[in-house]
Amino acid sequence: MVELTEDDLKIFSTFEGITRVMPADYLSTETSLVFLVPSESLGKAIGKRAANIEKLKRVFRKRVIVIADSDDPENFLRSFYGNVSIDNIEVRNIMGEQAMIVTIDEKDRGIAIGRNGERIKALKTLLKKKFNATLQLKTRRSFS
Repeated sequence: MVELTEDDLKIFSTFEGITRVMPADYLSTETSLVFLVPSESLGKAIGKRAANIEKLKRVFRKRVIVIADSDDPENFLRSFYGNVSIDNIEVRNIMGEQAMIVTIDEKDRGIAIGRNGERIKALKTLLKKKFNATLQLKTRRSFS
């Protein structure tokens, strides 16, 4: 059981107050807040023309990312990397821990890692927390 701090409760409450969607979880990084919402509520959470995201950015003074939550590690990963072309996801069980090996196109490497590695660190944290899984990112060269 995870204990929620007063700050956590304020963040959940603020998010729900603006979007009318209760997030399943969130992760705070140096420059961003990543919210997990039920997949059927993703559009509602984002709002028309991302209006809710803009409001949340102003309130939290951080970048706000909203992701469809999933109990399936592969679907979760694809949702997190919605703007990255994933070639392959291989899931291995290594000593009771899931290892997810994700192959992406070389051109998407920067997007997948994010500024200062923040995006991949956030994904690794969420995968560990939610699925007890590790992440390994592989790239392949695209032949154009």
